[in-house]
Amino acid sequence: MALTETMKWMSRSARNRADAVRHDMKDRALTARLDKAAEENDRLRTENRTLKDAVEESHLAHERILSLLEEHRDETEVELDATGGKRSHRGRWFMFLMLLGGGAWAWMKSKGMGSDMMDWGGRPAGGGETYGDAGMTSAA
Repeated sequence: MALTETMKWMSRSARNRADAVRHDMKDRALTARLDKAAEENDRLRTENRTLKDAVEESHLAHERILSLLEEHRDETEVELDATGGKRSHRGRWFMFLMLLGGGAWAWMKSKGMGSDMMDWGGRPAGGGETYGDAGMTSAA
């Protein structure tokens, strides 16, 4: 009988050791998961802080742009008030002159007064001549 009691005792001891090892393994795994979660939490907090800073800078930039636009609008309104509400037509005058110049160019082209591109500062229309070999023809 003494033998069976010893076996039971050994068996219980082995079971206790196995339970202790299993418990330690679970504790280590749980600790590792908690450490990973804490690291992820820190990383996410840092990323969140960085994104909040970027959004705040973006808002500040938008506010600055809006304030500059409002200042420009106010200055424009002051200029309009100073001139009695009349606007400058410099851009329209420039477009009018460009239209006149284009019309003159088209009229001269249609009349044959500028048929050669050299008259207009361009390259020769053909014949194989270039600026460097005015007397030679192309070998092709």
